[in-house]
This record gives sequence, structure tokens and C-alpha cells, in this order.
Amino acid sequence: MATMTRRRRSSYNLLPQRLTGKRIVLAAAAAVLLIVGTYGVRLAFALGHAFHQDPVSAVVGALQGGGGSSIDVARQHMRRINIALYGYGGGGHDGAFLTDSIMVVSIQPEPSGPPQIAEISIPRDWYVPIDLGSGKSKYGRINEAYSDGISGDGPASGSAPEAGASVANPTLQDLLGIHIDHWIGVDFQAFQAAVDAVGGVDVDVQNSFSDSQYPHGECDQGDCSIETVHFTAGMQHMNGARALIFSRSRHGDNGEGSDFARSKRQQMVIAALKQKVVSVGGIGNLPDLLNALGDHVRTDLAIGDVEALYGWVKDVSSASIEHVSLDNTNFLVDCGYPYSCGAYYLYAHDRSYHSIAHFMQSVFLSQPAVAEKAPVTLYDASGGRNDASGRWATVMGMVGLHTTDGGSVARQVDTQVIDQSGGRDAQTATWLANYFGVQVTTPPKTTATPTTTATGGGGVVVVLGSLEEEAFLADPGVGHL
Repeated sequence: MATMTRRRRSSYNLLPQRLTGKRIVLAAAAAVLLIVGTYGVRLAFALGHAFHQDPVSAVVGALQGGGGSSIDVARQHMRRINIALYGYGGGGHDGAFLTDSIMVVSIQPEPSGPPQIAEISIPRDWYVPIDLGSGKSKYGRINEAYSDGISGDGPASGSAPEAGASVANPTLQDLLGIHIDHWIGVDFQAFQAAVDAVGGVDVDVQNSFSDSQYPHGECDQGDCSIETVHFTAGMQHMNGARALIFSRSRHGDNGEGSDFARSKRQQMVIAALKQKVVSVGGIGNLPDLLNALGDHVRTDLAIGDVEALYGWVKDVSSASIEHVSLDNTNFLVDCGYPYSCGAYYLYAHDRSYHSIAHFMQSVFLSQPAVAEKAPVTLYDASGGRNDASGRWATVMGMVGLHTTDGGSVARQVDTQVIDQSGGRDAQTATWLANYFGVQVTTPPKTTATPTTTATGGGGVVVVLGSLEEEAFLADPGVGHL
């Protein structure tokens, strides 16, 4: 009869055999909940609600701190991340999934220090080709793309969480020439509830304005009436309803009726909400904020992605964020409604969209150029009478350059970038020359040119020739990042 020997347990293996690694993690999560008490339980259930997971799995994801997530991997490899935000009315609103608000948040990691961030607003009335997948497309306002996906016109089932993004993301990619890595869809109710959940936000209203055409209700609920809303310049504390009106208003006076002004107001409210959330008081309201989002948010971001994002951008100063808006002051032009077209549309100056793609791929100024804070004067030598110097002064101002519109000068074919700083602003001149596809020129010290006379010397001068965009149209690098 064989002798049975009992295997001795190693003194280094003191855990019960049934206590697997997975059970250890779950036990740790439960311990955390017990330690942090009521707040932790509320936070766990709120995380589960917002990310559509069971509470324990949500806490486990949060405890991992974002390590190994797609966002963390991109940061480690110094790869730019682009996140599309789609804001729509939701149930009970006309055109429930028409995205009245579209924004791309772009994050560029830096070798040292915090990343660069740009918030890029896209106007809802931009008339574009909408990518329906499988080689199919249609033309319409860009705000229709997300709704088309929900309607089942795209590659995903209309009931799938990613249905709207399956059409909206490729459409944005085709137009902007950048890859959309992640997306968030949020309805107006979530936006309003999120502001209320953190106790409201403080917004510095830059211009007093009134909008006499603000919708009082929703037509599909029998209320097509309008009302007048008013905002007074200065710092104001806004609850969710007030912040939503401030963000949605489209027909304000005193310069607040443009797409550019509306986009800027939306960016201001988002910045105020972000500031409130990361404050000490805001963290205490985090469970309420997540529950407010709940069923009113769709996203492909996992909890680990959000953790990594928070850790990455939490120390970025709001003042350093670029606020970029595509509108009829730069790359777009309105159709001339109601005289030249039957409905209000915006079209791209460059119907190939290469000029926009080139700008989006170059939206981050090099850090050495940022540090120079060089004065840049732009002159229009295009002869096109399309305010080239004004447009480009606005465009380059959005990426952080200190620009001045120098007006029109004698016509010339080629664009010039002239460094008049004696080398002090060489990095800015180099960046601009690369952008316009030319070489930096330096005038002889003894020669006074019309531009040096006009600017008094110093800084960088850009003379926009008649082929100002040829470099973009011929750029073999234009495409998806």
C-alpha cells in the first residue's frame, strides 16, 4: 500500500488556496468602501451608473489609476489624443440627437511639464459630406452626422451605444485630418444637472447681450414660442438652467450672435465646470455629478481612461488652453442667407478641406516659439480682396501668436516670412515658415522695406502672397495623424 505524504505548505505562501488574485482585488475594493464609508459607497454606485458597470468593478477600475489604459499608453509614447464631444437635446427635444454643440479636445504631451491642450469648436451649420461608412455618404449640416448614426444610417446598429459616433467620428476625421481617439455624447439634461450637482459655476460674462429669439420650449411638445433672455457683463454665478441658456443662445446682440461667440461661451462654461469639479468642494459633489450624468452620457472612455486623463491634465492652467473655433472669421464662409440661399449654411473656403486639415495638424505652437512671445504682423499681398491678413491674424492668434493685421500691400505671388528680430524671434519665424511652406528671409540691416517701415522693425512679418494656400493643397502629409 502506497504511503500518502501530505504536501507541506511553503511558509511564503500564507494565503488560503481559494483566495485567488481576483478575489484579493475584490476584497481590497470592499475594504476601501468600508474605510471611506458613505461617501465611498455613493461614489462606487455613481461610478457604476455613469460607466454602466457594477459598483465593485467600477471601483476596481478606478483603483488601477489609469495605468495601462489607452490614454496612459498614448501619453507614454508622446502621441497626441483627440476626444470629440457631442452635445444634443436628447429625449423631449426637437431633433433629439442633432448635435448643436460639437467640440474636439486635443491633448499634446510634452517631454517635460504639463501637456498642451486645445479646445476646437465646430459650428453646427457647416455643410459637409457626411461619412455613412461602406463608401456611402450624403451632404448635410455637420450636426446631422451623430443623429444619422442613431437613425441606423451608419455602420452600427441604431440601438448600439456607439451608433452616433460611428458616423460623426469618421466625418470629423475626414474634414479635420486628425484621428478621433475617443468620444463623449451628452444631452442637455446631463449638462444642466452636472452644473447643478457642483453647486453652479462662476462665469465672467464678457459682453452684455440680449437674445430675443431664444426657444421657450420644444415644438414637439407643443411649445414653439420664443422668449427674450439677457446677460449682463461681469462675473455671474449660474445654475444649470442659466448656464445652458448662456451656452445655447444663438441670436444675441452686441456681437454675441455669431458662431464664434457662441463657441467661446460654451468653452467658458466648460472651463468653469472643470474648475469647480477639481476644487475641494467639487470633489465632495463627485457622486452627485456622476449620478447626474448617468444615463444621459454615452462614451467609449473606460474608467481607467478617465483616471489617466485626470492625472494628465489636472495641473494645466486654464489660461494656457488654446480656444480654437472654425467659423466665418477664418476658414468658413456663410452662404448669404436669406438673400443667396434658402437656409443658413457655412461652407469651407477650401472645398478640399486641406487648409483646415493643415491647420488642425499644426494647432500646437512649438514650445520655444511660445516662449519668445514674438510680435507677428501679417500683410495681405494676395490681391484677392478676401481680407487674407485679417483672417490669418485671427487664425494665428488662436494658436497663441501675438498677431497684428497689417492690411493690404502691393500684390505678390509668393508668401514671405521675414525675421526682423535680429534672431531674437527665430523660433517663431521658423514655425511660421514651416507652416506656410517657405524659407525664412532676413532683410539686410541697411535696407528699409515697406514692411519694416510699417512695423518699426523687430518681430516677424508674414507677407501673404496670391498663392497663400498652395503649400497646404500640395502637402503630401495632409491626412489623418
